[in-house]
Amino acid sequence: MVVRSINPRTGQVIKEFVPSAPDDVMVALHNGRKAQQKWMSGWDKEERLAAVMELQSALLAMKDDLIATETVEGGFPRNDVIGTYNGVIKGFDHYAAEARAINDYEFPLDQAAWPHTKATVNLVPHGVIGHIGIWNYPFWQTMITLIPALMAGNAVVFKPSELTTMTGLKIKEAFGRTSMPEDLFQVLIGGADIGKTIVAAPFDALVFTGGRSTGLDITRNAGIKPMVLELSGNDPGIVCSDVNVPAAARGVASGAFSHGGQVCIRVKRLYVVESVAEQFIQELLKVVARIDVEHQIGPLIREEARAKVHEKVHRAVQAGCELLTGGESLPGLGYFFEPTVLRVFDDSLEIIREETFGPVLPIRVVKDEEEAIRLANDSDYGLGATVWTSDPQKGESIARRLEAGNVWINEHGRTVNCGELFQGWKCSGIASTNRRITLFMKKRMIVNHMSSELRPYWFK
Repeated sequence: MVVRSINPRTGQVIKEFVPSAPDDVMVALHNGRKAQQKWMSGWDKEERLAAVMELQSALLAMKDDLIATETVEGGFPRNDVIGTYNGVIKGFDHYAAEARAINDYEFPLDQAAWPHTKATVNLVPHGVIGHIGIWNYPFWQTMITLIPALMAGNAVVFKPSELTTMTGLKIKEAFGRTSMPEDLFQVLIGGADIGKTIVAAPFDALVFTGGRSTGLDITRNAGIKPMVLELSGNDPGIVCSDVNVPAAARGVASGAFSHGGQVCIRVKRLYVVESVAEQFIQELLKVVARIDVEHQIGPLIREEARAKVHEKVHRAVQAGCELLTGGESLPGLGYFFEPTVLRVFDDSLEIIREETFGPVLPIRVVKDEEEAIRLANDSDYGLGATVWTSDPQKGESIARRLEAGNVWINEHGRTVNCGELFQGWKCSGIASTNRRITLFMKKRMIVNHMSSELRPYWFK
């Protein structure tokens, strides 16, 4: 197998790579353990944080190269890549502050029941983390793991998506400009075979972002270890009866079609209250007609992905959906697909039940917000949702009833502080109340009786 980076805008091969061998996984794990032990024993917290901040400086120096690499390899609009790059750079300061705030703390004990005893909670790194990367946000998604994982004291063995290998290697190049131990961050090249080997290997924790089916396969084969999984989303949007129609139409179009629709938290199914439905749909179609597909949306990642989206739209139309606009591949070079809007009448259809990873928006007209909430929650997924209304209080009331880990009101898809607290519900991930940096740590409880005297309740 040869790993190829291909420009989705032209279909041309940019570069080929010789993949890593499955045996390389255990070598990387072994080297990572030695580096991680050195990282924790030879560096104090402030020294570690200073060294990780050197990575921020390296990425700043490589800004133009990084952005150009991700843009050409992923085919993404340049402004999308710049936005995520800037978010990553800001994330270093955020996670450094989080790391400084994490210290051992005492758990309060009833001294009548626990005389002369203290309990200390000690947070420590997992050790060596296996990270399987994704292609649609290959820089951002990697860094929201790498920054907090390193600051928490871990080593990371990373396999970038085989579709965006070049971006992963650019991150490794930046790491090489820091004073951190060489094997604290390692990159393996390859496809599913290397990913499966990482999953089965005795890493101390796993990180994966991607589809639900792959996530289920990971949980079946990883054994007992901590996992940070961010899986598929099928995010609903609700357009309320009091909505600002022109503004919401533009917001929904951005939320549905940006980045080629290849976003886990994009607007993937839309419920519009019937009192504003026709006005909203007509306004949305006007917005869609003005979209510059090449520069505002971009291509799909591969021809197979485009063919899959096309077939799904075709099946939806065959099943009775009304095609309002789009639905076809664009001629010429690259893997471009028209922004597509469908009117859906059957809630059981695949186009509603399963996520579409492309620029397709099915619209379902509903009686009122209550029906919209019910249909929005009728899903196996729970990653994100959006609410569009002129009443902030109403929006928040609806948001609190939606079964999703992230809800935006009159906004879409903007995550806070480099992925902080970005977690899904249901089949969209393993929900947690933890701040992101503590996802890469484990707890040790130390119960210390301050006296060595005999206890009256011990055996005689």
